[in-house]
Amino acid sequence: MKILILGHKGYLGKYLYENLQDTFQLDILNSREIYDTGILYDYIINCIGKPNLEYCEKNMEETLYSNGTIVSDIIKFYPNSKLINFSSYYVYDDFGLCNEESKTTTDYHYCEQNLLSEKLNPNGINFRVGKLFGNPNSKQGKLTDFVIENNKLTLDDVKFNPTSVQQILTVIKYELKNNDLEGIYNVSNSGYTSHYEYGLFIKQLLGHKPQITHIKKMKRDFKNYGKFLMSTQKIESKIKLTSWKEDLKTFIKKC
Repeated sequence: MKILILGHKGYLGKYLYENLQDTFQLDILNSREIYDTGILYDYIINCIGKPNLEYCEKNMEETLYSNGTIVSDIIKFYPNSKLINFSSYYVYDDFGLCNEESKTTTDYHYCEQNLLSEKLNPNGINFRVGKLFGNPNSKQGKLTDFVIENNKLTLDDVKFNPTSVQQILTVIKYELKNNDLEGIYNVSNSGYTSHYEYGLFIKQLLGHKPQITHIKKMKRDFKNYGKFLMSTQKIESKIKLTSWKEDLKTFIKKC
């Protein structure tokens, strides 16, 4: 089986590349441009994208390609390959626990771009993922790194789905072995938590006395922050998910 990984230097792409190469024949591109290598791949794993809602609002033209229309180029150059594409759980516009059929929003460029990438990949797989953590060899500069690196924190009760790169690797390996996923899937670790509970758990794992200011909700510029959670029932019918606490313990040990 031959696999092309796009975005192999990013947080998720780097982890997948490092942890799949012992089992599968992997290729990467030597340029940021998408082009035809002349090789027929069974799978293309697209990890290219700008996972930052605020940045996309200010840089729409730049991020439209990397988050959205790049899928058209991938399919143009590799029409016979199955494309695994990553989207975001921020696309939802419902309150509560959302499944793949729940109402979505195009109010923000980031959401619009991710939904476009899904639409352009009707015959492949689109994984909507929660907040990523778990690559010990790379930093995101987001929630998990922020909690680990700072002694004084202010965290709120807004709930979210923690999603480890290890959990995504498990789902990818399942598909590469079985080839029976298609369409849109919510992917995260099992269970959800709040920013405060998540930060408290990390600090306790590190053996630190928590210095966390606990507030109800931080002021956000975007109304869909903390508005919903993802149901993972669809993917769990195929794969047993690991709890976020279990994967977080493993990650902290590696750090």
